[in-house]
Amino acid sequence: MLSPRYFKGIYCPTIADSFLDRADERSYQKVSRRQRQKSLIMVHLIDLALKIGLIIIYTVGIENALELSSQQILWTTIFALCNVCLCSLCWWPRFATNYLHWAAAATWVLLIAQGLSQQVIGLQEPENQVWYMLFIVFVPYAMFPLTLSWCITIGILTFLAHMMATMVYIHTKPDMVVGSCHKYSCALRILGGNALLHAAVNFAGLYAKSFVEWEQREVFLETRKSKTAYEKTKKESNRQWHLIQSVIPDFLAKKISTHLCEQAGDVQKLLDVVSYHRQDVSILFADIKGFTEMSSKCSAQELVELLNELFARFDKLARENHCFRIKLLGDCYFCVSGLLQRWEHHAHSCVNLGLEMIRTIRKIRLQRKEIAMNLDMRIGIHSGKVLCGVLGQLKWQLDLWSRDVILANRIESSGMPGRVHISSATFEYLKGAFKVEPGDGGARDPYLQEHLPVTYFISAMELPQRIRKTSVSRLENGAETCKKVIQSNLSAIPTPPRPSSKAIRRFRRHKGSEDEDWKPVMPFENYYHGDRRESEIKEKTDHEAVDEEEKLNQLIGVCRRQMNAWSLRFRRPALESSFSVLDEETFKSNILSCLVLWLFVVAVQSVAHYKCRTLMIVLTVMTVPLILGFLLVMVQEFPYLQRRLVATSVKINRTRILRVMHICFFIFIMSLSSTFKLYICPLASHSAAINITNATFHNSTSTISHGDKETADECYRPEYVVFTWVLCLVALTSVLKLYFLIKALLATANVVMYCILLVKYYMYNETNDMFLLSAQMLVLMCSFLVVVVVHARLVEVISRLDFMWKRQAKVDLKRMESAQNMHKQLLGHILPDHVVEHFLSKDWHPDKLYCQQHDEVGVMFASIPNFDAFYAMGNTFEGLRALNQIILIFDNLLLETKYKCIEKIKTISATYMAASGLDPKFKSGKNDRSHLYALVDFASTIIEAINNMPENNFKVRIGISCGPLVGGVIGARKPVYDIWGNTVNEASRMETTGDYNLIQVPSHTRQ
Repeated sequence: MLSPRYFKGIYCPTIADSFLDRADERSYQKVSRRQRQKSLIMVHLIDLALKIGLIIIYTVGIENALELSSQQILWTTIFALCNVCLCSLCWWPRFATNYLHWAAAATWVLLIAQGLSQQVIGLQEPENQVWYMLFIVFVPYAMFPLTLSWCITIGILTFLAHMMATMVYIHTKPDMVVGSCHKYSCALRILGGNALLHAAVNFAGLYAKSFVEWEQREVFLETRKSKTAYEKTKKESNRQWHLIQSVIPDFLAKKISTHLCEQAGDVQKLLDVVSYHRQDVSILFADIKGFTEMSSKCSAQELVELLNELFARFDKLARENHCFRIKLLGDCYFCVSGLLQRWEHHAHSCVNLGLEMIRTIRKIRLQRKEIAMNLDMRIGIHSGKVLCGVLGQLKWQLDLWSRDVILANRIESSGMPGRVHISSATFEYLKGAFKVEPGDGGARDPYLQEHLPVTYFISAMELPQRIRKTSVSRLENGAETCKKVIQSNLSAIPTPPRPSSKAIRRFRRHKGSEDEDWKPVMPFENYYHGDRRESEIKEKTDHEAVDEEEKLNQLIGVCRRQMNAWSLRFRRPALESSFSVLDEETFKSNILSCLVLWLFVVAVQSVAHYKCRTLMIVLTVMTVPLILGFLLVMVQEFPYLQRRLVATSVKINRTRILRVMHICFFIFIMSLSSTFKLYICPLASHSAAINITNATFHNSTSTISHGDKETADECYRPEYVVFTWVLCLVALTSVLKLYFLIKALLATANVVMYCILLVKYYMYNETNDMFLLSAQMLVLMCSFLVVVVVHARLVEVISRLDFMWKRQAKVDLKRMESAQNMHKQLLGHILPDHVVEHFLSKDWHPDKLYCQQHDEVGVMFASIPNFDAFYAMGNTFEGLRALNQIILIFDNLLLETKYKCIEKIKTISATYMAASGLDPKFKSGKNDRSHLYALVDFASTIIEAINNMPENNFKVRIGISCGPLVGGVIGARKPVYDIWGNTVNEASRMETTGDYNLIQVPSHTRQ
């Protein structure tokens, strides 16, 4: 679609009225047709009312009613039924959405058939044919759901059909048309006047339709662009949100997002919002034995692939057993059951998961003998209570804190490879569901000996006792649902029967077939394909008419509820004020359009009454103020003219009330001046005019005097004065931005004035013929009044709907951009920047794992060893609050520019893990060790910050190592970035064997 052209503020209409993109054009046509559905229905109602009015005039309003032929009655009835049928079709939503343009074409065929057939009651006279043809020309521009080019085509075809019909009528019945005018001069003036009337109505319709069409298309494009940007932003935001949900549970992510929105990004009080206490849970730690040995035998890609496959299987098993993975601690899997929703058999679920983990690792060991021959699982389970949430403001991960978490970890570390080690608390929750053996965990761990001396091993012969899979959504419905499910499936748990060898083989075959079909999901693969499915759904929806119709109806309904049904003003004053201050670019063009229509009025009256010199002078004089009024608004475009004149012009153009007054002045002058012919024509000559008119109706052979004939030639065809009044009404439709109630009042005032003049000046003769002509002219004026008012209301509704759509699109885009920024902020709190950039890039594909082999990376572990003392005091939350303050200090230090090469990896209870040199852009070369210096400086700053804390009861212990390692993202449902290698293990040992307030490093790092 071409952009509108303006010359000195004058809008130049263009016929190029379609989008290059066919999809855009189809969508626009659906919107446009939907908006004009009721207007097309109104056309049929107006046409039906016209027929009824003309029938009343011809049958009831005349004492000696004209004889109406049965053929006219039949055709009038048929045409009226066609109106009703088309009106019903247009009301049908499905038809209106897809075929309204065909209904518009059928409507035009119906109207033109009525106008040319001369079989409709009241439309058989040539005079009525003229005004009805003007009605047919104007209505498509004003109310049809057709493009401008089709409206122009209809206007031209209607003009040609009317001119041909008139010429045929003149040729076949010259006396009925031209009366006593010699040499067919009357016929030529009829044809000339008709041509001018058609040209005027086509011009007015073209101008109004062109600008309204362009404005609608511009708003549609802007709205579409905003919606496209909204969808793009929404798509990106959804990708980010999926990324967030992959790392942090949904319920926690929403709480964090809400808190950050309300607190403008403040994370200081985040712990109070997202901390979550739960009793009666079971905690599972599963450590892979032989992992360090395996990592030395394989490449980085192989290591990450194996870990991803292993942990993906564990995630799948965890979901099946109602467990929730908390985090991955290197080669350790940390999960819990009973956290997200109350689950009576949390201990049973964890034991099942542990047994299946052992089976899975053994299967992997058989499949990859060359690198995983010595892999095994050491599993520890303890039941109790936990406090969950996130700490700090960087690299958030869900974590659990309580003495029971520490005990579960100790139970795992004191266990044995290939066995599930459980506490006495877990054993009590199992209620004898599994056979157990003494664990003697206290003998291998002094901490357990002090706090939990009695432990058990699940018998090596035990198989997982599967619970029927129950979705989380069902579990959330309440504890009763859980209870019923468990009772129906675990009624034999207190004394479980031993499975037969045949059942064991069948179970293993079933599990084997399941494992063969299952493939590990890549990190973020669901999010990637989910995003693609969104795009496919959106693309499909764009081509589904039903969905488009539903969306459009919802949008129109929302917008209409914002407006007063009668006045169309917005209910909210602020919204109305915003709409009223919009720039009116078409003001000069509106004035020019009115001026051109006035010139058509002058031309038509001059052609019809060319011998009346007084009329010519009066029309010329009244043209002068209109031209001056137009020039006054145009002075703004010529700033080099007289300054005061330019200032006045600018003020008129920019002040709404002055624009309205100027337009009202223009319309008033036009309407008043178009009636002067009635005053200029002497009353004494009306009898002659009536005689000529009677001759026109009945081919009278009466003799007319020479004086009467001259006067009649001068004043003939009084209906053409009324036709010029129609042009004054049509001029109102070209004033596009004038409030529709003002238009309606102006149009009503004009029609009332015209009706009074018709009654006063054309009904003094009591003949039926003159009564018919006057009554028909009244019907004409009333019908055009309805059309003008309906068009004014339609333009106002469209303008306000477009304003609302455009505004709503911008609001939606702004909201989505705000959400996107918030999600970006959340991502910055969760993953390293270079990892986020990788997964949000267009080049990323989920079939390939993200992993990097780093030759030299610094790793730091900083722990608060005496944090466990808070558990002994029983004030876990206060201790957690203090720990959060410490981690916030660490995170804030990392935000400083000098530490930008350092990435926080995770927090593990009261241990802070960070690494330097992971992002290549912060390393100038292979041997650049500035990142390691920054890491040591960061560690020193941490010690200083801890020592300077008021009421300091904490001690810090730090270990640092430097060397090669592997970094990557693993985990299917909850991907996490982590680092593995001997360097990580060495840094951890440096911390655990170090001293308070000191940094311990190995010898090679010291060098």
